[in-house]
Parts: sequence; structure tokens; C-alpha cells
Amino acid sequence: MKIIVVDDDDLYCELISHSVAALGHDVLSVDSARRALEEVRNGRSVDLIISDWMMPGMSGVDLCAEIRRQPRQGHVFFLLLTSRESREDYLEAMQAGADDFLIKPFDHEMLAAKIRAAERILDLQTELSESNAQLQQSNRELDEAYRNLQKDIQAAAKLQLGLLPPDEARFGRFLVSATLMPSSAVSGDIYNFFSLENGSFGLYSLDVAGHGPRAAMMSFAISRFIVDQGMAGKLGSAQPLGAHIAELNKTFQSAPPDNDYFTMLLATISDQGRMRISQAGHPHPIAVPDAGRSPYPLGQGGFAVGLLEGVTYDEFSVDLADLHRIVFYTDGVIECGDPSGRLFGIDRFQALLQATSALPLDEVIPTIKAALCEWRGLSEFDDDISIIIVEKVGSEQEAS
Repeated sequence: MKIIVVDDDDLYCELISHSVAALGHDVLSVDSARRALEEVRNGRSVDLIISDWMMPGMSGVDLCAEIRRQPRQGHVFFLLLTSRESREDYLEAMQAGADDFLIKPFDHEMLAAKIRAAERILDLQTELSESNAQLQQSNRELDEAYRNLQKDIQAAAKLQLGLLPPDEARFGRFLVSATLMPSSAVSGDIYNFFSLENGSFGLYSLDVAGHGPRAAMMSFAISRFIVDQGMAGKLGSAQPLGAHIAELNKTFQSAPPDNDYFTMLLATISDQGRMRISQAGHPHPIAVPDAGRSPYPLGQGGFAVGLLEGVTYDEFSVDLADLHRIVFYTDGVIECGDPSGRLFGIDRFQALLQATSALPLDEVIPTIKAALCEWRGLSEFDDDISIIIVEKVGSEQEAS
């Protein structure tokens, strides 16, 4: 260590300096506190100052206080030599910034022990300073990585939104209104609706387990698969809808420890008002009858996609003649929790759909969203939410 010994007594200063040098340290001896302070102010590197307390002009305590006021990178350990032993004296010195004391006349072994203790403390402080510097560098790198990740997520969110159809569409005598309310920037929910060659239209809604980037990446992959394999265009054929979901189940089999899976609903609606549906663990669509009658759920549920091989998926048909709307949705709607943890639930959702049955279609989804936000007490949700509403606006004769 680099050590300055300060004492106006030349003999004492020499004795201390000799003892310190014998321990292998670099020693500078000065005869006054002012000279020691000048050395420090002039940029001399110093780790430890051993100073007498009582000196003319500037005392050791005053020197300690001045050293503490100097702008420095590291800590200078300050050891005071004194014959004072009162509590008040120690408190005064510690308040000035002294680290330790050595009673005069000093003992060589005690001096050596004090210096070794100071060296250990300074080494620990150096290690801590280096660790803090490394931590700050790591934090800067993490901040940069986080900013880049956020940019990537925002780009992914834009890409995912680009895969969705328009919020509103018309297929013959049916209007469609839809929305996606992700719980984060990207969503595990995705849907689509599209015209089919036979004059009908098709739609699907899927919900990947979990939410956030991982679920979003899987929903993107599934959606691309449906497009790339031309599955959407095949829905108008006589092939059962469940066969298409079975193909997805075969392709997207999950494996431990991830066990990624998704629920799905696939449907086609003819312009004559006949709907075919295959359901794979997805929430039951809700039928909203004409004339303000009570809504009711459709379907049997089925098994989620990707968990078991060889699963078959049934299909059922619905006559839309007496129905005003069909509502497709993901479980984020009915599992939306209020501040006490109560779920919004299917009964409350059906009551809301009945209450909004007379509203224009373009006002229904905003009303549902407002009701969910009010229920939750926040404008953000724990889970992704997607809703598709199909409304019949014309008669079968008009379709003909």
C-alpha cells in the first residue's frame, strides 16, 4: 500500500515509518498535516494515512476532515495516533471520518495488525468497486438488450396485427365484427375470416396456451401453416371440418417440458344460414336469438390441439334461421377477474350479449370491452381476449 505518515515529532515519525516500511509498504513521511494535505491535493496516490492527533497548525482530526472533502475515486483509510481515550474524543474523530485509532506510545505488533486490517478493508472496497463497475456495465448491456427486445416485440406485434382481417366485414347477408385485445404487446390469440368458393365464408379462432412472445410465435406459426397449406380454401369442400383440426393436431404435437397446445374453433357459414362448426377445447360459441330471447351456448367442447396424438374432432351444424348473432370468443373474456378475483363468467357474458342485442353491431364490441374494463378495474387484462361476432342482416330470400 501507499502510506503517508504524519507526525510533527521527527523521532516518532521515523519510528512509525520504519515499522511500516518493514512490512513492505511504500511510505512517505511528512512533519505536518498541511504538507500531507498538499501531497494529496497535488495528486499523490495514497491508500492509508497514519497521523498524529495533536500537531501545530492543523490537527490530525482536521486533516482527516479535509481528506474526506477531497474529490477522490477510492477511499483513503485514516488511522489516528493519540494518547486521548475519552469517548468524546473518539466521537469527534469518527465524525471527522477517522477509520481506526492507535494509542500512543504505539506497539509495533499492534501497528502491524492495524495496517493489515486496513489493507483487508481496502481490498474489499476495491473488489466491491470493481463488482459495482461490472454490475453497472451489465446493467447497461441489459438495458440495451431490453430496448432491442422491445423493438423486436413491437415489430412482432405489428406483424401479428397485419395477419388479422379487418375489424368489420360483410359476406352476403352476414356482417362480421371482430377485435383482439392482447394482454401484452403480442398475443397468443389469433383469428381470421374469409370467403369460400361455394358462396359461404369460413372463420377460425385459436388460443395458444399462455400469453406473451412464446404464445404469439406459436399462434403466428399456426396461422401461417393454415395459409401455406391452403387449409382455408379447403373448408368449402365436403371434407369434415374436424379432419382439418386433426391435421393441425398431428403437425403441432407438443412434448415435455413445454407442452405447448392450443384451443381452436373452425366454422363455415353458408349464405343460406347453415353453420358447420368443429370445436377443439375452445369456449362454446354463444347463440343470440332474435326478438331479445336469452342467449345460449353451442357445442360440446372437444379436446385441445397438440396434447395427444390420434384425437378425432367432431362437427355439428346449426341453423341460423332464428338467430340474430353468433359470438365466438376466447377464454380471456369469461376468465377476466375483478380485483377480488371473481371471474366475469359465462352467465354474466350471456346477460351482456342479451342486453346489447338491440345495439348496432359496431357498438357491441366496444360495449363488451368497456364492461370488462369496468369489471376488472383496469384497462389491461391478464389474458389475451379475442371476439368475433357474426350478425345476420338479411333474409334467405335476399341471399337467393
